[in-house]
Amino acid sequence: MAPSNPMTPTRATGRSRFRRSLRICAAASLAVTVSLTTAGIADAAPKPSAAAAKKKLATLSPQLDKKVDQYNKTKTELDAAKKRLKVLQAQKKSEQATYDQLHARVVQLVANEYKTGQSDPATAVLASHNPDQALDQMSTFMHLASNRGQELTAFLASTQRLQRDLAAVQSTVQDVSQKAASLKSQKASLEKQIAEQRKLEREAGEKTSSSGGKIGGTYNGPASGSARAALSYAYAQLGKPYVYGGTGPNGYDCSGLTMMSWRAAGVSLPRVVPDQYNATRRVAQSDVQPGDLVFFSGLGHVGMMVDSGHFIHAPRTGENVMVSPIAGYWQGQIVGFGRP
Repeated sequence: MAPSNPMTPTRATGRSRFRRSLRICAAASLAVTVSLTTAGIADAAPKPSAAAAKKKLATLSPQLDKKVDQYNKTKTELDAAKKRLKVLQAQKKSEQATYDQLHARVVQLVANEYKTGQSDPATAVLASHNPDQALDQMSTFMHLASNRGQELTAFLASTQRLQRDLAAVQSTVQDVSQKAASLKSQKASLEKQIAEQRKLEREAGEKTSSSGGKIGGTYNGPASGSARAALSYAYAQLGKPYVYGGTGPNGYDCSGLTMMSWRAAGVSLPRVVPDQYNATRRVAQSDVQPGDLVFFSGLGHVGMMVDSGHFIHAPRTGENVMVSPIAGYWQGQIVGFGRP
C-alpha cells in the first residue's frame, strides 16, 4: 500500500496563493520605496552653480551699494535734523525765559490797574499766561500798547517769537521721527540683502576676509601735498573691514573711506557717492593722478586712485579695505573720475 501524501490539493493551493501574495507585497513595497526616493530627489532644490551665484552676486552688490548710499543720506539728514532740533530747543528755552519775565511785568500792570479800578478784560487776557489768547487779542492789544508803552509791545513780540519757536520745534520733531523710522526700515532691508550677499559668496566658493589680519600700510607713491595726505590716511586703513555707514575708525564703507581720507588732508567732501561725484572736477582717465576719486556702478561705488592702474577702496560686506587693479571687472564699471 503506497504511503499517503500529507500535502492535500487544498493545502497546496493555499500555500501557493500565500507565496504569490508575498511576492506581490514585496513588489509593491519596492515600488513605493522607489517612488518616495524619486519624489525626494525631485523635490530637492538643485544647488546653484558657482558661476550662477557669482553672476547674481555681481548684480546684487551694486544694488546694495546704492542702498547703502540711501541709508547714509538719510542718516546724514537725521543727524542734521537732530542738531537743528537742539538749536531750536535752546532758542525756545531762551525765549520762554524772556516771555516769562515780560509776563510777570504784565501781571504787575494788571494788579496795579485793579487797585486803581482801571483793569479791563483784554489786559486780564494778557496776564493769563496763554500766548494763543494774547495773540487773539491783537487789535485790543495794540490799543493797550499805545497807552502803556514798550512793555506790552515787547511782551507781544516775545509771544509771537515763542509761538514761532514752538511750531519750529514741533515740525523738526516730526521730521526727526520720520527720518528715524525711514533709517530703521532701510537698515532692516540692508541686513536682509547683506545676508543674501554672504550666502551667494559661499555658494560661489568665495572666501570672505575678516579684520583679524594685518591692519594698516604706508603709502610710498609719488603723490604730494593734500593728495599724499589723503592716500596716507587711506593706506593706514588697509585691512579694516567694510561696514555700511562706517566712517571709521574701526570700519568704513566706500564713500566713508574717501570722505575721511580727504578730510585728513583738509578737504571736505560730501557723505554719499553721487554728492562726491558732483563736488569734484571731472578728469579723463588718461589724466588721472594719485588721490583722484574713481566712480563705479552707476555712482554706487567709489574709490581713490593710487596710480594709473590701481585704486584703494572699501569693497563690500565681508571684505576689507584693499588696493585693487582697475583692469578687468572694475574697468567696465567706471562712470568717471573726480579731483577734489
